[in-house]
Amino acid sequence: MTIDLLSPATNLCFEEYFASANVESPPGDPRIAFRLSQGPPRIAFNVNPDGTVPFVGVNYAARQATWFDPNIRMPYIASWSGGIQWQFAPNWLLELVYQGSSGVGLLNFWNYNAIPMDISRDPATLDAIFRAVQLYRPFPQFGEIRHYSNYGHSSYHGGTVRLEKRYRHGITLNTFYTYSKALNDTDTEAGVTGITFYNRRLEKSVAGFDLTHRWVAIFTYDLPFGVGRRFFNTGGWRDRVFGGWELTWINTMQSGLPFTVTFAGSPHRYLPGAFRPNILMPFKEAVVKNWNIGPHRFPTAAQNPYLKAEAFAYPPTFTPGNLGRNTFRGPWLYWPQASLAKQWQV
Repeated sequence: MTIDLLSPATNLCFEEYFASANVESPPGDPRIAFRLSQGPPRIAFNVNPDGTVPFVGVNYAARQATWFDPNIRMPYIASWSGGIQWQFAPNWLLELVYQGSSGVGLLNFWNYNAIPMDISRDPATLDAIFRAVQLYRPFPQFGEIRHYSNYGHSSYHGGTVRLEKRYRHGITLNTFYTYSKALNDTDTEAGVTGITFYNRRLEKSVAGFDLTHRWVAIFTYDLPFGVGRRFFNTGGWRDRVFGGWELTWINTMQSGLPFTVTFAGSPHRYLPGAFRPNILMPFKEAVVKNWNIGPHRFPTAAQNPYLKAEAFAYPPTFTPGNLGRNTFRGPWLYWPQASLAKQWQV
C-alpha cells in the first residue's frame, strides 16, 4: 500500500502557494493602518534581477525554508499475516493469528540546518557557539530548513490468541489476548526532533502507541425473562417490564503507553537538540513501587510522582543525556464496562 507524498495532514501540497504580508502603522503612530472601505495601501515587493526576493530584516533565525529531497520516492506499507482457526466444539472457536507490518521510506522532515554535536571539543569554542548559534549553522542565512525525505520507518509484530463462544442459550463471548511490539523513530508524519539530525538512529525506539500486552473480553447475556425465554414467557405487563433485557460486560486490560523523559531549568549550557537527562539507576528502580495517583487527581501536578527525581541528573555542559526516547511506560490500564439495555416499541 503506497502513501501520497503530498500528504493533506501536513498541507504540503499548498505550501508553495502560501504568502502573507503585514500592514501596520509606523511605531508610535496610534492611528489605524487603513480603513476597510479604502483597502490597504500599495505593497511594494522588492525583487532582484534574477527573480529572487531579498530577505527583509536582520533575524535570520526566523527565516525558514522548505527543501524537498530530489530523490524522494513513494513511501509504502507492507502487511502480512497468518493464522489458524479450530472449532473444537459446536459453538466454540479458537483462533491463533500472527500479524506484521512495516512502513518503509515514510515521509518526515528534519531540520537540515542543525549544528553537529561534534562541531568542537574546545570549551571556549562551544561557549561562543552557544552565544551566537545562528553564525555556526551550516547555512547561517537561514533558520530552520525543513528537509522532507524518506526518513521514517516503522515495524509491527503481534500474536493474538482469541476464544469465541457463538450465540447459544442467550450467551456470547469473545475474548482475545495480544502480545505485540511496535517500533518507529517518530509517531508523526510531520516534523521530527531528536538528539541530533546527524545520528537519527538515536530516535529508534518503541512507538508511543506500543502496547506489549492487551486483553479484551466481551460478554453478552440475554436475561431469561420475557416472551421466548425461560421466565415470564406469557407476554403482558411482565414481559413489557422484565422481558428483553440484555447484559453486556466489556473488560479491558493493557500495558501502559511509553513516554519520554525530558528536562528543563538546567544550570548548564547545551547545543540545540532534544533535552534528555542522564539516568543514574536501572529503569525498574526509577519507577515508584506500588504507585498510586494519590488523593488529588487534579491538577496533574498534585498527583503522586510516578518516577523518582533522584534517578535522573542534568547532563554535563555541552553533552547529550544518555536516556533514549520512550524508555519508560505509564501504569497499566484496567477498564471494566457494564451495561443493561432493553428496547421498547412505541
